Amino acid sequence: MKKSVSFVLFILFVSLVANVQAQQGGIQVGSATLFPTVGLSYGYDDNVFYTGDEQNELSSNFSVFSPGIRLEAEGEKTDFLAQYDYNKTSYNGASEYDFDMHHVLASLGYNASSRSRADISAEYFNGSDRIGTANRQGDFINLDLDPDEWHSFGLGAKWHYGGIGAKGAIDLEVGTIDRQYDNNRLITSTRDRETLYFGATYSHTVSPKTNLLAQFKRTKINYDTATLDNSETRLMLGAEWKATGKTSARALVGYLSKDFVEPQHPAFNGLAVEVGASWSPKSYSMFDLTLARETDETNGNGSFVVRNTVDVGWTHFWKDRFSTTANVGTSSEDYRGSLRDDTVNYYGLSAKYQFRDWLMSGLGYKHINRDSSLDAFSYNDNSLLFSIELSK
Repeated sequence: MKKSVSFVLFILFVSLVANVQAQQGGIQVGSATLFPTVGLSYGYDDNVFYTGDEQNELSSNFSVFSPGIRLEAEGEKTDFLAQYDYNKTSYNGASEYDFDMHHVLASLGYNASSRSRADISAEYFNGSDRIGTANRQGDFINLDLDPDEWHSFGLGAKWHYGGIGAKGAIDLEVGTIDRQYDNNRLITSTRDRETLYFGATYSHTVSPKTNLLAQFKRTKINYDTATLDNSETRLMLGAEWKATGKTSARALVGYLSKDFVEPQHPAFNGLAVEVGASWSPKSYSMFDLTLARETDETNGNGSFVVRNTVDVGWTHFWKDRFSTTANVGTSSEDYRGSLRDDTVNYYGLSAKYQFRDWLMSGLGYKHINRDSSLDAFSYNDNSLLFSIELSK
């Protein structure tokens, strides 16, 4: 029944998108424009639960239904965006493990002058976690429970000051995110938390293609019941380059601290890294590099996680409408205050064909290996996915 409903909805969205294309640029709603999107994917996963225990492994075909709609309006000084996305993953013959996510975003921007701009936004998520992730890793997959359901609501504001040609520019941001779990409260109540953050970035132009950066960010995380209340401070220095039309990069390196209210949790003081770079030796071929060193909240092991990540990707257009992407990456995850240390290695290959500006199909393969110091968290996973996407 659920598969039939998804198929009917897919056909309706296809009809809507086709109608939009006939109108050459969306559906006009007063001074705003409405853009629908829809995706339908079918795939196979040989380890649905991300487990290394062969007795608990489940392999299954699955489908993903992902419609969305976006409303845009742009005026002389203001612009507005409202967006809704839905993603539903359904397993063949194992519907009790299905998971989904609703996402709503609204933002309003105001250009006060040629030098000053302000943005405010609100964002809402409501969905469930895939079993084998978040709170349900390792031995927790054996619990006879539905997928963990949660919702979150966030408010944010940004302010930019600095006009075109100015030597200096500053960006300020402030916001809050409240995340709450809705079921399986015996194991999820300790994950409820509120995050408050404030940040500032100063950019100084030293040449037409190079900016120096200085960044400060303060984050306070308050848990409803767990004794994990903590504060993070980031002080970063770096630069961003656009040396040629072929190369662009942004790199920040600095100091990161994480301090807990309760003394039984270890503090962290160390290096933080945030690097993103792109290199295009040819107009039809691009390499991407991402490096990061950061902290994250724990999902049950230890007090927090220190994560180091490296990811390399290559996208090549063999024809105007046909491209392939290959990526490989590794991540080390140190669960401080626990015996758990993970190393996650992955690689993938995908191909896309753009039939029309609004119609794309894709085929992808991904392999993930997690090697953990605690055997219950080690696993191998292989997945294959075929997708069709209609969008504007």
